[in-house]
Amino acid sequence: MYIKTSHSAKRSLVTFILICAAAGFVNGLLGAGGGILLVWAFRGCIREESGNGVRSTFAATLAAVLPITVVSAFLYGRQFLPSVSELSPLVLPGIIGGTVGALLLGKVPTLFLKKLFAVLVLYSGISMVLR
Repeated sequence: MYIKTSHSAKRSLVTFILICAAAGFVNGLLGAGGGILLVWAFRGCIREESGNGVRSTFAATLAAVLPITVVSAFLYGRQFLPSVSELSPLVLPGIIGGTVGALLLGKVPTLFLKKLFAVLVLYSGISMVLR
């Protein structure tokens, strides 16, 4: 991953920090959604070298979301502690899906990734408004 060092990238550091803070806030408040803000923020600062800009953006987002999610999960768990029996059927499929997705990331065309991400964001937003 290569971070741009242009004047505009340096100038927007405060904006970038605020977006990252907003991502943490949204993730903590809603339990999800911070990654969407981070994808938006990271796509502007990661170079499109060798066509890997989108993949690097998603990888950087996952790396940033992990600690945010761990902290949010810990704090949620203190208030609304689910039992191990409630969580166990969800964890293994999630790990398997994450592994398969990470392995396929380098093999899936970038344009397809962009379209899939857009469809998932639109579907999530529309379904949340309609419920």
